[in-house]
Amino acid sequence: MLQTMRDNAQGMIAKIIVGFIIVVFALWGVESIVSIGSGTSATASVNGEDITEEDIVRTVEQQKANLRRQFGDQYDENLFNEQFLRQSALEQLIEQKIALVQAQELGLRASPRSVDETIVTIPAFQLDGRFNREQFQNVLRINGMTPLMFRASLAEDIITNQARAAFILSSLETPFSARLSEALNQEERTFRFTEINARALEAEVNLSEEEIQAAYEADRDRYMAPEQASIRYVQLRRDRLVASQTVSEDELQQAYDEYLSREAVREQRQASHILLETADRSRDEALELAVDLRARLAAGESFADLAKEYSDDFATRDQGGDLGLSARGAYADAFDAALFELAEGEISAPVETEYGVHLIQAVKVVKAPAKSLAEMRSTLEDEIRQVKAEPLFAEQLQELSNLAFSAESLADVANALGLTVEQSAVFTREQGDGITSNTDVRQMAFSDSVLLDKEISAVVELNDSALVMAIASHQEAVVRPLDEVRGQVVGALRRERALEMARSRAEAIVAGTETSSDWKTITTTFAQPSAAPRQAQQRAFGLQPGKTDMVSSAGGFAVVTLDSINSKNWQDVAVTEELTEAGRAQNSRADMLSYQTWARSVSDIEN
Repeated sequence: MLQTMRDNAQGMIAKIIVGFIIVVFALWGVESIVSIGSGTSATASVNGEDITEEDIVRTVEQQKANLRRQFGDQYDENLFNEQFLRQSALEQLIEQKIALVQAQELGLRASPRSVDETIVTIPAFQLDGRFNREQFQNVLRINGMTPLMFRASLAEDIITNQARAAFILSSLETPFSARLSEALNQEERTFRFTEINARALEAEVNLSEEEIQAAYEADRDRYMAPEQASIRYVQLRRDRLVASQTVSEDELQQAYDEYLSREAVREQRQASHILLETADRSRDEALELAVDLRARLAAGESFADLAKEYSDDFATRDQGGDLGLSARGAYADAFDAALFELAEGEISAPVETEYGVHLIQAVKVVKAPAKSLAEMRSTLEDEIRQVKAEPLFAEQLQELSNLAFSAESLADVANALGLTVEQSAVFTREQGDGITSNTDVRQMAFSDSVLLDKEISAVVELNDSALVMAIASHQEAVVRPLDEVRGQVVGALRRERALEMARSRAEAIVAGTETSSDWKTITTTFAQPSAAPRQAQQRAFGLQPGKTDMVSSAGGFAVVTLDSINSKNWQDVAVTEELTEAGRAQNSRADMLSYQTWARSVSDIEN
């Protein structure tokens, strides 16, 4: 195949194509070739503003990143349905686009200065509490954004936040409305309710075969078996390459020596010093005094006593010059080098640094407890195998990619690499086991090139392996036969009929043609939790005393009768700052929700 391509590349047509590419490169650059025939089509639009597939993919990845931060080591991408994340991302982008369009129509704008001021205050772009341009660029690069893209996105956020702030900050709460609202919140109502549980009525439902058949036919889409496929694949696994590597004794000894070197770097020293500054004395005077003090130390005088008397380091001299325990690299280079050349208890010659002249004592040497070669053998062998396998894996990965493009069959790929062709169990677009539990594998399996064109796939890279695949079997989504889903059909129909019976009984109780012996009495405020279903409690606060009504509840239906109302006089309610602020916050939330609902209703959304 490759030879045929090389032969054809010498023809006139190939030369014309090459000439065309050169012209396009010269005029528009490499991006023009990449983008030919692959323009990003809009997945949805709001008032003509497009939401592209790229936008959705980026938002899904942001959602996954947030989930990783939230769940940490327990995060498993396979637990989150890809389609759900995609739909959530699309809905989020539509809401953002609606907010942006409406903010722009209000004439709101974000000045370059406000964008700049916001950027420099974002903690992710700061080092040591200050904005760092390199950090800014690195963070954007990791997230697949350019500075211009980020500035444009930030400007959009600023103007949409301005629109929200207009509603939140302009909301008012007068003393009268605060009192009235609190009086309503404190109002108590006494009501009775009875529940008609639909599940308890299911046993009374009798179904004929004709009814079951009709229900199945009327809702066939509900009983679809999802589209399924299985793949044949060749998998290049890093762990197998690692296991196949051999380790010689020379390699092991070299690795052990490197281990000892690493442990030596971890050595710590407890140091004391006498600092002789050169601000009030000359360098020569400081050196002369240091030599004199070293001689006195050699004669047996106490290092701590001389430090207290002569050291200019006010932070340590009262402690005898003690600097505590530190690792290599903690001090200035000259100081550090001198300290780590000393034996325990030894005192250095005078050492010059930017701070002055030092005498250094190595009070204690704390060495890392290095393990023996026998103890480290297994760990070091694993490390050596990993290192030796890495270039082999990269080489075979490249070969796998080449073979996937040129080979006629998976067997050819497997034979060329000394691997075996494996086959997966059946899986769907949303779920699989083993190798197909990976989202990328499933997406590749259902891609047009693999599924429809029956081609060998491109390489799919996983955490510790890579694979290419071909479709082994495929079954379109089909309606399951009635015998297979009879239990589901009967269960759904029985629940539906039982719910109808519950509704009829509730209506009869409201009408007075049927009674219930299971009434419960509740006295509560609107917001206070109670033993009543929430729907029943809410309905009680919409009734007049003596009136009865029914509402749907979690288990079926509830009938509610209001007995009495214990109202609070608004004039008796004290107005506090907390009460007013709570009312204002409630009003601002209501205003914001109302605005969002209106904005969506007047927006032209194509999805």
